This record gives sequence, structure tokens and C-alpha cells, in this order.
Amino acid sequence: MAGPTTRSRSPLSPLVIVLMAIAALLAAVLVAVVAVRFVGARAVVVTGVIGSEKEPFFANPEVRARFAELGYTVEVRTAGSRAIATTDLTGYDFGFPGSTSSAEKLKAAVGVDHDHQPFHSPMVILTRQPVIESLVGAELVTRGPDGVHTFDMAAYLELTGERTRWRDLPGGGGFGSANRNEVLVRTTDPRSSNSAAMYLAVVSYLLNGEKVVTDPDTETLDEAARLFLAQGDPPQTSQQPFDHFLALGAGHTPLLWAYEAQYVSAAVNLTSFPEDVVMLYPAPTTISHHTLVPLTEEGDEVGRLLVEDPELQRLAALNGFRPSDPAQFTGLADRHAIPVPAQVTDVVNAPSHGVLEQMLSEIEDRYTADGAAAPAADVGELPDVTASPRDRRDRGTR
Repeated sequence: MAGPTTRSRSPLSPLVIVLMAIAALLAAVLVAVVAVRFVGARAVVVTGVIGSEKEPFFANPEVRARFAELGYTVEVRTAGSRAIATTDLTGYDFGFPGSTSSAEKLKAAVGVDHDHQPFHSPMVILTRQPVIESLVGAELVTRGPDGVHTFDMAAYLELTGERTRWRDLPGGGGFGSANRNEVLVRTTDPRSSNSAAMYLAVVSYLLNGEKVVTDPDTETLDEAARLFLAQGDPPQTSQQPFDHFLALGAGHTPLLWAYEAQYVSAAVNLTSFPEDVVMLYPAPTTISHHTLVPLTEEGDEVGRLLVEDPELQRLAALNGFRPSDPAQFTGLADRHAIPVPAQVTDVVNAPSHGVLEQMLSEIEDRYTADGAAAPAADVGELPDVTASPRDRRDRGTR
């Protein structure tokens, strides 16, 4: 009986061997790439100094999650916009003040020739419903058919020029009858904060005969300075007085100069937002263009993403800012029944950077002569802030 037949195997051709080797190599590379991407990779930590009005945006879990998806952890510290422009930011990746004026000063200081403007916010005045009766009686406020309230800045300057107190307002009754304080809009510290500089831009325009100031005269400076000094000790950043306004009510702050974004963000996202808060649009007002100045390549990439990434733009609107697509903001306002104009048209331009700085310096001198303490200029330190921008082995790699 014959045994089983044994067949000899044909040797593999050289071509097959080469193809198998290539396939094995490609598989190894793919595994390595996947391992690095999903196991070994760490987010690049990017540090910046921002105006405090943007702190809720960067603290938003959705914003942080989106940056993480894009490979970044963004750590921020807050400071007044004017302080951002005048403080040594060595070790940070970007500065993000609330105005083009502060951004231009920062760019000149660090030798950067470009910036990123992902969103903007008109300046508004916040008040409470009990105060509205007094403001309407004094013909300072009107309500349009769309529900948008307008605040007459020229009438306000005329009224405050006479040192009018709340209890003396025509129309009496309501809030004003019980308040002996002078009618003043509360602002931040003009020596350090952008929102106060925006207020100065508007009031100086009106005090200068409805012309942008190019050569500030003594009379304009005197009255503008009084509008700040008469408020007493000023807060240095815009978030602090906003928090006090919400917590302490109209008796503490009847009128607060603020960013539209602060109101809209709080109205959309806070579960305990007071129902009697009313947003007034000054006539005229000015626009705060939030401008990111990159100090490193990583900061530049964060600025680019804020402008170009659709999800970050959507989240900017969710946090009250007006992104490049206006429909994102107005759609949000409509869904939450927040009366806002689709476009703010009664807007004045700020003086040139040099003129605005001249006026702010003059006002700073008045604070000093009045014995006021100087504002803190140091923005402090962040973790790893002294690390070289290009040595990021301990901060993740990209």
C-alpha cells in the first residue's frame, strides 16, 4: 500500500516577498502613528493674558473640550487691557486685550506685525427695572418697538454736569426718590481697563462737540476726569463690577458700563440671573474689538483657531460675543428672548492710540493728585510661564 504523497512547496517569488515586507512595514508605521496620536500624545499647553470679560469664555467646559480636541490646553490669567499692553509678557504665548488700541500698543512693544480678531462686543449700560422709571422720567431712556432700550448719552452728560442726584430726577418716585447719590455711570479703572477707555472714547466725543478728539483741551479733560473720579475707588477689571451688579442690586450700582457680551452670556448661561436686569444701548456707543496678539507660534495658532474654527465661533456667540457670522449671535438672542439690535449703528470711533493714551495719562495724573493708589500692573505668573516657548517637552508636543 502506497504511503501518502508529499507535495513540495514552491519558493516565494522575490516580488511577493517584497510586497509582504512593505505591508508589514506599513502596518508597523500605522500602529506607531495610532499609538502616538491616541496614547502618547499630550495637549500643547498655551498660556495667555486676557481681559477679564473673556474669562467665562475660556473657562467654559465646551470651549476647553474643543481646544483639547484640537490638541491644546489653553491657560489664561486676567488683567486690565491697558495693563496687558504695558506689562512684560515674557513667557506667555498671547495677549488678548479688549481693544485694537491696546493691541496696537502691545504689538509695537513686542515687534509683532499681525493679530486676530475673532469677535467683538458693543459697549452697553446695565440697570435694573426699578431704575427705568426714573430714567424714563428724566428722558434719558426710550424703549423701541423691538424691545431695545436706548440711553441718551448727551442728555446724561448734561444732567450729570449739573451734579444731579437720583432723588432730584424729574418724574420722581420709584428708585430715585430713595437714593441720594449723584447720577453717574459706574465704570472700571481708566488707568488699567479697556472698558473704561471705551467710556472715555464716547464721552470725550460728546464733550468735544460730537467730534473725535485729536487734540484734547483742558475743559474736555477736566469734565471727563470728573466722570471717573466722582465714582470713588474704581475696580480694575470689568468682571468684578459686573459680579457686584448682579449680587448687590440697583442700590449699589444703578448704572453699569459693561460689555454686551457680559449681559448676554449671563442671561443665557446663569440659572440664577436676575429677571429685572435691563440692558441699555448708549446713543452713541462704541465697539470693543477683542484682539489677540500672538507672542509665539502656539499663540498664533490659538488665535487662528478662534477665528476659523466653526465650533469655537459658535461657542463665542454662546458666551455673548458677536462672531464673524452675525446670524449665530442674533439667533441665540432670539431663542432666549433677549432684545438686541441685529446691528448697532449709532457708533463713534475711538481717538487714535496716541491721543487716547494722552487722555488716559492725564486722567491718571488726576488720580495721583487725588491721592488714589496706583492700579496693580503685574499680571502675575502662570504654571510653566518661564519655560522657553519652543521648549515644550514638559508641556506636550505637537
